[in-house]
Amino acid sequence: MSTTPNFIYPVNGVPHSKSKVNSAPNPDVQNSRVKIKNAVIQSMEHLTSDTFRIRIKLDDGEVFNSHAGQYGTLKVEELEKPRAYSFARSPKSEKRGEYSFFIRQVPGGGFSKYLEKDRTGEKIILSGPMGGFSIDESKEDMVCIAGGSGMSAINAIVEEAAHRKVKRNCYFFYGAREEKDLYLVDELTKIADVWAKGYTFEFIPVLSNEPEDSDWKGGRGFVTDYFKEHYLTTGKVKAESCKAFFCGPPPMIDAGAKVLIEAGIAETSMFFDKFEDARSPAPVIDNSKCILCDECLLVKPTADCIVEVSKLSDLKENGKYSNIERVDPGFTSGLYYNTLYINEDKCIRCYACVHACPAKAISPQHELEPKTLRKTVEA
Repeated sequence: MSTTPNFIYPVNGVPHSKSKVNSAPNPDVQNSRVKIKNAVIQSMEHLTSDTFRIRIKLDDGEVFNSHAGQYGTLKVEELEKPRAYSFARSPKSEKRGEYSFFIRQVPGGGFSKYLEKDRTGEKIILSGPMGGFSIDESKEDMVCIAGGSGMSAINAIVEEAAHRKVKRNCYFFYGAREEKDLYLVDELTKIADVWAKGYTFEFIPVLSNEPEDSDWKGGRGFVTDYFKEHYLTTGKVKAESCKAFFCGPPPMIDAGAKVLIEAGIAETSMFFDKFEDARSPAPVIDNSKCILCDECLLVKPTADCIVEVSKLSDLKENGKYSNIERVDPGFTSGLYYNTLYINEDKCIRCYACVHACPAKAISPQHELEPKTLRKTVEA
């Protein structure tokens, strides 16, 4: 990959140059809603054998203007790219400038390897907030379904609902493999004590791989199937009067959506936060649909994941361009009628841009070659 020959774009917001010319402005949107802050890891706590609770505090004592359900990215010096994680608690439950995350270690994961040592007291960069996942304003029953570290965003939403004393029933289903994989059981069970009077809160853990001869008396099987059989089919939850909140791996989200759609729940009544990772496809921008609103630029978590380019060339078999020339204001022509381009090598698959785009111009389903309003791509 190459950029324009004379100008290197900002490092920590400060532009610098290879040549004597150093007057070009920063091409990135300055009033980003995503703030990049220095922070320190306050504590690390094992919740299960492979899941940590990590508490992080911003250095400057400021706070993000975040709401329950959103996420941020964590960046450490040892890793090239940041990693996106949901905030695990309602802002009302945290001390000022502090943020909690539930992070599950996965084989081969870069951040998982980083967590093999106690990192308490170490510096970290926290960017946020991102995402539009949140409590809706209806009065209908809340059906919350989470799996793995998807506990984080749902836990934050449930805490927020409890703080706000929302007058709604809430059924929180959590899917895990075995009883040893469960966490926050006591904390979540106690939420029923502070829920709005006259309304129900239930925490329902469901295990898919618990040994048959164990002492487990709770739900068994796949969490979405359990919800369908014991709550939808019995009429305890009615499809026409509930809202569904999902958080977890894409297969669980898809399975849950299928169950609810078959039961007659409208897609507009479903809200979800899928956990994407490096294996997921990078989004592609269809510039013919772009309305120049800057929303994608306002939520990008890294400086170079979305760039404005004047030329793309040397398309490889894997769909990547090896030559990416950025628009250099004052030196190269073009505004957005050239192209906004997502650099797959810099993209962290947070999908913040996909969720932010009001014109549906950004999607991982688009063709790899970006659509432009005039010729930008060269063979």
